[in-house]
Amino acid sequence: MRIAVIILAGAAGFTGCGYIGEPLPPALNIPSRVTDLRAVEFGDKILAEFTLPPLTTEGLALKSVRSVELRVGVGPNPFSIEGWAASARRFEVPATGSGPLNFEMPAREWIGKEVIMAVRATGPKGKTSDWSTLFVLPITAPLEHPTGLKAENVERGVQLTWRGTGPRYRVFRSAGDENPERLADTDQPQYLDESRQFGTLYRYLVQAISGELTQSELSEPISITPMDTFPPAVPAGLTAVSSTNTIELAWERNTEPDFKGYNVYRSAEGGPLEKIASLIEAPTYSDRQIEPAKKYRYTVSAVDLTGNESQRSEVAEATAQ
Repeated sequence: MRIAVIILAGAAGFTGCGYIGEPLPPALNIPSRVTDLRAVEFGDKILAEFTLPPLTTEGLALKSVRSVELRVGVGPNPFSIEGWAASARRFEVPATGSGPLNFEMPAREWIGKEVIMAVRATGPKGKTSDWSTLFVLPITAPLEHPTGLKAENVERGVQLTWRGTGPRYRVFRSAGDENPERLADTDQPQYLDESRQFGTLYRYLVQAISGELTQSELSEPISITPMDTFPPAVPAGLTAVSSTNTIELAWERNTEPDFKGYNVYRSAEGGPLEKIASLIEAPTYSDRQIEPAKKYRYTVSAVDLTGNESQRSEVAEATAQ
C-alpha cells in the first residue's frame, strides 16, 4: 500500500513533457494591509474598528496572525510614516474570533490635537504587513451625554424629550430583543418617532454629536410600549332632515386609516340619548322608527379598529312628519 501511495503522488507531479519543475519557495504568509480602519471619539475614549484581510500578500488564505498593533499619534511636520510611527503610542489589539475587530483607548492626552491612526498585523511566520490606510481623527473636549430621557405615547407617535448641551443629537431605537439602530439626527433636545407600531416594545437611547467623528456616551435607555388609546376625530357637519316616515341624517366622512364605523344616538321629546345604530360605515343614516309630530335629537360618534370612540358630534334636531 505504501508503494502505491508513492507512485500516485509521483504521477501527479509529471507534465506532458515529462519534466519536474523547480520546487516552489515556502509561503511567507505576510498579511495583506488593512484597508477599512475607522474611528470615532466616544465620550473620553477613542473607538477604533477594522477588519483583518482574509488573504496574504501572496493570495493565500490567512489562517492566523501572531499579533495586531494599532498606533495613534500626532504626525510630524513634514510628515513621514517612519517619523509618525516612531513617536506614536502603540496598542496591542487582541485578534480573536472573526469579523471586525474593535478596540478602545483613552483620548484625553490628545484633546485639542489631530491624531493619525494606523494598524498592521504580524503573520504566523513573524512577517509584518504594511501599515493600513491612515485615519485622521480630531480630538476635542468630550461632549456631555444627554440626561433625563423621557418617552410619551402621543397620537402622532412616541414623543422623546431630554436635557443636553450638544450641538446635535443622535437617536437610537431597538424593537423587542433587537440591537439598537440609528433612527435619526436632530438639532433639538426632542424627537417625534412617527414610525412606531402600536403594541411593540421599544427602547430608545440618545447621544450628543458634533459632525460624524465626535460623539458623547449614550444616555440611559428608556422603554415604552405605545398603545392605541386615541379615538378618531369627532364627526362634523351633522344634519337631520325630516321626510315622509323618515328622518335622514348625514355628516362629513372620517378619514383616519384605522376608522371602523359610526355610532348613532337619538333622544325623543327631550328624553335621554340612546344608541340606535352601531358601527355603520357610511356617513348617513335613515331613522324610520319615528312617530309623527314628535321632536327628535341626534348625535354621532366615530369608532376605530381598536374600539376607541370619539366624543359625540354636535346635536341635530328634526320633527317627524
